[in-house]
Amino acid sequence: MNFAADFAALRQIGADAAGGWSRPAFSEADNAAHDWLLEQGRAAGLDARYDAFGNAILRLEGDGRPALLIGSHLDTVRNGGAFDGAIGVLAGLEVLRRLRASGQPGAPVEAISFRDEEGRFGPFTGSRAMLGQHDAAALAKARAADGETLAEAMAGAGFTPANVPRDLSTIAGYLELHIEQGPVLEQAGCPIGIVTAIAGQERLSLRFTGQADHAGTAPMDLRRDAFAGAARFATAFRDLIRAAGDPALRGTIGVVKLSPNQGNVVPGEVTLGLEIRSTEAGTLPDLRGRIIALAEDIAEQEQLGLRSRGIYSESPVPMDAALQAALAASAAALGHSALRLPSGANHDAGIMGRLVPSAMIFVPSVGGRSHCPEEETEPAFIEAAIDVLHHAVMTLRRVRA
Repeated sequence: MNFAADFAALRQIGADAAGGWSRPAFSEADNAAHDWLLEQGRAAGLDARYDAFGNAILRLEGDGRPALLIGSHLDTVRNGGAFDGAIGVLAGLEVLRRLRASGQPGAPVEAISFRDEEGRFGPFTGSRAMLGQHDAAALAKARAADGETLAEAMAGAGFTPANVPRDLSTIAGYLELHIEQGPVLEQAGCPIGIVTAIAGQERLSLRFTGQADHAGTAPMDLRRDAFAGAARFATAFRDLIRAAGDPALRGTIGVVKLSPNQGNVVPGEVTLGLEIRSTEAGTLPDLRGRIIALAEDIAEQEQLGLRSRGIYSESPVPMDAALQAALAASAAALGHSALRLPSGANHDAGIMGRLVPSAMIFVPSVGGRSHCPEEETEPAFIEAAIDVLHHAVMTLRRVRA
């Protein structure tokens, strides 16, 4: 088989009657996809196995030096697209096939499909398990939004929730091919993206508390309208992000909970869930403080109470300069233009990149669409990226590993 045949076969697993593809982590479809991957690896003459967490690993043996890893994920969001994660795993399989067929000696190379990248049971559970980053108690309690526990889901596939830390001295580096999930490459007319850094994130919860009153009898100048304060904050928050002078900065209010949420009642409480993302290490902590100060100022002006709470914090992860250079050199050698760009979304490379040298290749997403059935990337761009990945791995397993 080749990449096109692999992709066509994988698209049959988890196709959802409601549209798109649904392979939630450790579901029947997700397990079937990983079993299929190992079957393809064995058919290609590769060592194919699961680790104890269920991460699928294909390995081409080499000369005993540390291995170069190629990875991504096969799980999807509900009614998601066919390309996100999947093309990176299949690219790894294709590169291993090519390397084995060439017979050229070098360092070992592995293709890995990490479980639960999409976070059904928590962010990046598979790659974090491989790096030993889980708290054992939290992992035992992990539960999906539908109520199923991680332990229950994993038991169905014969696995147990626990860290499976790998000796980092056995890893030379990590590479990941992924769709961009944004419009930059398509708008630039560029087939290859080389990721410079993966954005860090700060997520906050802000609760504005006023006083619920009758909408018909409470005078406008006497109201303590929680939504009025939250609305003022939302506009000021957007202006703050735009004026920050960081082109990689993103700010989003994605959650709004209003109480009592009735048409004839002045809102007494509004909770906002927001996040900021940037690849600049110093931007996020400074901006977090400015956002909270902004919310406090507006709350005071509107005579509202305010409670702020940090939900999640991750610092940016720069991609390895030498690996970026290797990818750029391979693209140039094959005649493909390449654009350096940051990743606003996190990936398994963002987890691996904290502890091992890591780099990413992006391919254009049609219309910037992702996590939806309309997700699409032109086959020619994927083939070009696989060629670049293959060329880089051939070089790296001789020189770097």
